[in-house]
Amino acid sequence: MDPEAAYKKGVECREAGNEAFKKGDYPAALSNYYHALLHLRTVGGHHPPNDLKERSNDQLVRIYNNMAAVLAKQEKWNRVLDNATKAREIDENNLKSKFRQGQAHGRMGNVDKAKELLNEVLAKDPKDAAVKQELALIQQKDKKGQEQVKNAYWGMFDREKK
Repeated sequence: MDPEAAYKKGVECREAGNEAFKKGDYPAALSNYYHALLHLRTVGGHHPPNDLKERSNDQLVRIYNNMAAVLAKQEKWNRVLDNATKAREIDENNLKSKFRQGQAHGRMGNVDKAKELLNEVLAKDPKDAAVKQELALIQQKDKKGQEQVKNAYWGMFDREKK
């Protein structure tokens, strides 16, 4: 398949994945995104023209972000983190990928890393409601966790010996 045809097929697969996602058919969405990756990763071989490489990379970032969104709906946080990280390897400044990384870290209990990433996103886009909501959720969980630890150890060292 010539590079331009592979690119077009990859875009078609991504768009089919988007339609499946909108319908809530997450397995079909992931399947389409996976096929899109297969087509787009091979575009142009080892020396693609610059414009095709840029367009392909743009599509790859979108696909990895879309896969992360699907996996977030399924609460598969390790895979969310993997896909968001792959997107950031292509475009380190992509806010959507950074948000998904923060979200995944938060859900996996890596509170400090989650806060760091989400605050970076918030600094670039202060009006992003999803980021604010995710930060609030993480802070609420962190506070609850701190209270549980406090209650577990409360009085441990103050007890009288009998």
